Amino acid sequence: MIPSPDNLVEAHLLWETVVSSCKVHYIQKSLMDQLVHCDALQLQYHRLQVEKAKSKLTLAELHIRCVHMILRHSGYNPDRIGELYNASFFNCSTM
Repeated sequence: MIPSPDNLVEAHLLWETVVSSCKVHYIQKSLMDQLVHCDALQLQYHRLQVEKAKSKLTLAELHIRCVHMILRHSGYNPDRIGELYNASFFNCSTM
């Protein structure tokens, strides 16, 4: 409960305090609105980055399938090539 002011000065100060408090709350709300907006923009940006990464992954997978097919048509077993490469890499690294 707010006590009644005893004079004009107290009434004026009480009024100004309430108005100032209202302004502070308005500024806090505006700040929160801006933070929410900023977070929404960051989310949109990160979604775009995810889409770009998905696109690059799709292209890489397509490239792998193409190389796999080319190797098979050339008479090589792509799975065996990977095993041989890994084995020779690890054997050379111990020298």
